[in-house]
Amino acid sequence: MSTSPSAATPDPSRFGFSAEMPAVTVISTETAEGVTVTDLTYEEPGVPPTEAYLVAPASGEPGPGIIWFHWIEVGDPTSNRTEFLDEARAMARLGAVSLLVQGTFPWQEPPTSIGHDVPAVEAEVRMLHSGVDLLATRDEVDPERLAAVGHDFGGMYSTLLFGADLHLDALVVMAPTARWADWYYRYWQISDPEADYLAAMTPLDPVTWLPLANPRPVLLQFASNDQYVPRTVAEEITAAAGPTAEARTYDTTHHLNEEARTDRDAWLSELLGLPAPQ
Repeated sequence: MSTSPSAATPDPSRFGFSAEMPAVTVISTETAEGVTVTDLTYEEPGVPPTEAYLVAPASGEPGPGIIWFHWIEVGDPTSNRTEFLDEARAMARLGAVSLLVQGTFPWQEPPTSIGHDVPAVEAEVRMLHSGVDLLATRDEVDPERLAAVGHDFGGMYSTLLFGADLHLDALVVMAPTARWADWYYRYWQISDPEADYLAAMTPLDPVTWLPLANPRPVLLQFASNDQYVPRTVAEEITAAAGPTAEARTYDTTHHLNEEARTDRDAWLSELLGLPAPQ
């Protein structure tokens, strides 16, 4: 599979972001140890309802907003919106408001073809953008301090969101790959020829969108023993993100580890004007 830099030009207009605010349905709310966790769904026209957790300081005082998007690992209990729940609670105690979204593609529906996968990726980016809108308009969120965090597929989607939405101030991407086809064509049955699939997905690839991050700060987190992301791919992603990106590699696997969590929480806190984590 080719690992040459993408020649596609990213086009934010292709996502058709809605100007309408997403409709929110609250399922339950629980407050403990100074943190309120709200289980909710949100949706806008053309985007299926998304399950999410809103995690905020119980004080209601304004703070920065962070949208978090989880990884995929079959059989792992954190392969859903719960992955960052403990971390979001810790960040709430520092003053951040977080939205933890539940992914649909490929978590709940498999990649199959160009005709399915291109609009499915676009829909997932629209879902994320609606989540940012939800965060930014809440009274307890400072819309001038917004960040995105994603792991694995969640990180790949977050790169597209970050490139398309200049309102976001910072991005953390954990163990992504460079191109959708790197994993879709390898781990699922795709009906289209590989060359055609690669060409169709290139305009949506993370390495296509990461250059739009510059000069905003980006933290890239990689693992030294990652069976899914070889060092050459990590280097290509880092190069695409440009000189304002910082890459850190940890002596662990694709799951990443506590050291990576400590680093990203400290990095986010500094950039978003929060107290340093203890």
